[in-house]
Amino acid sequence: MTTAHLRDIAKGTLDVISSGKVAVKGSVYDLTSILEQSKLQTLYYAPDSLLSAWRSFSPAQLHPPAANTMIEILETTTLDAARKAGLKGCKRPIGVLNFASAEQPGGGFINGSSAQEESIARSSTLYPSLLTPTAQQFYTLHSGDARDGFYTHAMIYSPHVVMFRSDDGAFVPPMEIDVLTSPAVHAGLIRKRASGAAVERDIKRAMRERMARILFLFERRQVPNLILGSFGTGVFQNDVDMVAEIWAELLCGPSTRFSRSFQYVAFAVMDTPTYLRFSGAFQKATIGHSGGPSGSGGTCTF
Repeated sequence: MTTAHLRDIAKGTLDVISSGKVAVKGSVYDLTSILEQSKLQTLYYAPDSLLSAWRSFSPAQLHPPAANTMIEILETTTLDAARKAGLKGCKRPIGVLNFASAEQPGGGFINGSSAQEESIARSSTLYPSLLTPTAQQFYTLHSGDARDGFYTHAMIYSPHVVMFRSDDGAFVPPMEIDVLTSPAVHAGLIRKRASGAAVERDIKRAMRERMARILFLFERRQVPNLILGSFGTGVFQNDVDMVAEIWAELLCGPSTRFSRSFQYVAFAVMDTPTYLRFSGAFQKATIGHSGGPSGSGGTCTF
């Protein structure tokens, strides 16, 4: 789709949000109440919040506890993966990770940009949550201190976000999700200033901490089903293998921190080269924990 067409879709989404109503195939859905609920319940987590203590908390147990976390790596979009998870019966709300701009709510979706955050903002009621005074603390923090590409571990949690468009912009029956907004480390920006093994270690250390906090926040919110992805490997240029390995280290294996925290985790990856690298790295990383790609003896099932 052209930039102009994406801008038109974004304008239509803002019109829906403003009116509080969306019409889909002759049915009119009133979103007014859930929009207000989402804005009122939006949460901000500062870098020094409770999330920083994730290591000291005992892993949450699902009720009933899951024998295995079902892992899927899908060559699709975040929106498509979330809707498919809902249609196949995953308990709602489904948690979705927003690969966020640290300084601009919704990224550039109003102007027709087309990255992962923009697709979510263009297709849902996420944007009003990001404009709340609560969420604005996140953007104020980063506009004053972006930490030269590392950004911070601050996060926004937006419950009761309603998706009402598909990836092609068509209106679809509304579906509720919870959205966690967090920026990946901007590895490309960091490497413009410095390079070498020490820099790469710093990037990996920061990414691992941030990704652990993401899982911990979803765990604290008791969200059992997640849509994640190859976090920060596009414009931000984080290594695909590194990101896959960190997710696998945190989620798979009998003694890993989040091995029994979730029932289902899908990794939505759009382009084929990244999908293949991500799948291979994730499988390689989990073999060491589980004894095989089927998860036998471990806690991940593919």
